[in-house]
This record gives sequence, structure tokens and C-alpha cells, in this order.
Amino acid sequence: MALSPLRVAVLYYQPKEDEADPVVQQVSRSLREAGHTPVPVRVDESLSDLVRQVSRSRADLVFNLCETFADDYRLEVNVAAVLELARMPFTGSGTAGLLLAQDKILTKQLLQFHGVLTPRFATFDGTSLQAHGDLSFPLIVKPARSDASMGLGVEKDMDGLARRVRLIREQYDDEALAEEFIEGREVYVGVLGDHARPQVLPVVELDFGEKWSRKRMKIADRGVKFGPEGPGEPALVMPKDLSDELRGRIERSAVAAFRALKLSDYARIDFRVSSATNEPYLLEVNPNPYLEEKCEVAMGARETGLSYPQLIQHIVETAARRHGLGRDQRRAAPVADSEPAPMS
Repeated sequence: MALSPLRVAVLYYQPKEDEADPVVQQVSRSLREAGHTPVPVRVDESLSDLVRQVSRSRADLVFNLCETFADDYRLEVNVAAVLELARMPFTGSGTAGLLLAQDKILTKQLLQFHGVLTPRFATFDGTSLQAHGDLSFPLIVKPARSDASMGLGVEKDMDGLARRVRLIREQYDDEALAEEFIEGREVYVGVLGDHARPQVLPVVELDFGEKWSRKRMKIADRGVKFGPEGPGEPALVMPKDLSDELRGRIERSAVAAFRALKLSDYARIDFRVSSATNEPYLLEVNPNPYLEEKCEVAMGARETGLSYPQLIQHIVETAARRHGLGRDQRRAAPVADSEPAPMS
């Protein structure tokens, strides 16, 4: 049975002086194409404004695009918590999944328990060190709860490691996570669906391009993620030379992570495939990944025949089914004294 049209609040973070990210218009347009009514809800740093605007939207469902709040990426979890307290259905992972995935140390411990291969690592809380296996330099060092590679650095000796740990404590007020660098290919997979029936999308690879010097380590730091695009620069591609056996191992690890971290609707799982052993090492789990039309999740979906609007509709359908929406009854919306106009 097809999903009935819904009124969907497109919730996104945007400081007053900034322009809205293109993903807001893209998601809204896709919702409209599917017959839904999108209502933009921009939030900045006011909790009362967040609650008031969501209530006034009279939405059946919130499409949660908030990756940060009040200019603090760690508050992404709190946005979901507010929606849960308000009994407001929303897309994507809930508080539990966002919290588990945000803490990279806890994520690695959970993945180890479930037998998922990750790089050997050590943690630093400012006063003590906990090592999980014998580590060899170089090490990738980053805040335990960072986003978009903030604070990430490559350290090749103990002095550099100590400086990086101290910087993370001072600038990010966070523990430091140091992982062994895995020489090899960087790949990403999207996962769609629910806990019982997750669907792993085709693998997307980050091709570092012809201009990448052999002396430079191939890592997706902020320079790569937000650097220039063009011929010879790092770019996302659909790899054609991965064996079925390797793809199977990546898929099994992705599903195990999706379930272990209690994720919902969609996620992106990042791997490095070792050039020495051909083993896929899980690097990071992203429960609320960027959903722009050219992103990794959208690329993988297109490879299966899902257009971008169909991907957005798939996410809405999964969330609606989880919340019991859109069949014979619609959610009783709160009474509003005013209503924002839908996006054009």
C-alpha cells in the first residue's frame, strides 16, 4: 500500500547570516515531487524557537537534516532528544544511535565486541592512556567526538602525538583517539532501511586523483573534504574492480555496525581496504550523513536504480512505517497560531 501524502517539516541548522545549504532545497523539492507538503524549519541556537517552529509546522513527520545546533556539532544528539520528548516522529536515527556513533571510542569498543574489524587504537583522556593492541606509527589522531575531520592530524612520532593530544584537549575539550593508519583504498557504503532489513548500497570510493603526490598520505582530512574540485583532484567514483568476496565482507561489517549502534532509516559507513591484506577496516559510522544530491549515499542509491527523489521518498517511507504514519490515519498535529509557508 502506497504511503499517503504527509506534511513534512524539513528541519535544518542555519545561522542567521548564512545561506541555506543546497540540500534543504533538494530534499524539499523531492518531497514535493512525491506528493508531500514540505515546510522549512530553520533553527540556529534557540531551543524555544526549535520547539515552537516544529509545533507550528503542524507536520506529520520531521525530516531531520540537523547535523549541529548552536554551532556545536555535539548537540546534534540533543536535537533528536527534543523531538523524542515532544513525541514528534522524525527521519533518521534517534538519540541512542546518534549518541553511540558520535563517541568514536565507544563505537570502536562496540564494534570490537561484535567482531567488526577496525584499526588498532589508543585513547587519551588527558591523564591516562588506554591502548588496544600494539600500535605502530604513523597514527591518525582526532577528537573522540569530532565531525567533518575537525582536529584530525597524522602523527609520526611520540612528540607529535603528545602535541596533538594536548591540542585536542585545549581546543575541543575532548578525549583523543589515535588509530593506526591503514595504507590502502578509502571506500564508503550507504545503508538504508530498518534494523531488521538493512539494505547496503553499492560501494563508493574516494579516488585521490593524479595530482596526489606519492609522498602525501591518502587521508580524507578537511583539505580533501572541502578542497577544490576538478580534473586530477580527489573525487568520488564507483569502483569496478572490487571482488564479490571483498564486497561481501564490507556489507556484513556495515550491517553489523548499523545494528550494533541502533541506527535507523539511513547511514554511511566508512572503510579503508588494506593494500597489504585486502581486509576492510571500518573507520567511522555516520548516522546522519550529508544528503546532498552528489553525496556518497545518493551515488550508491543511483547505482541501484534509485533516483535522488526516490531515495528521499524511501527514507520517508521507512521512517513513516516505523512511526505508524501515512496509511489510514495521520498524526494529530498540535494547534498552531501561525504557519510558515512551504518552500518554493
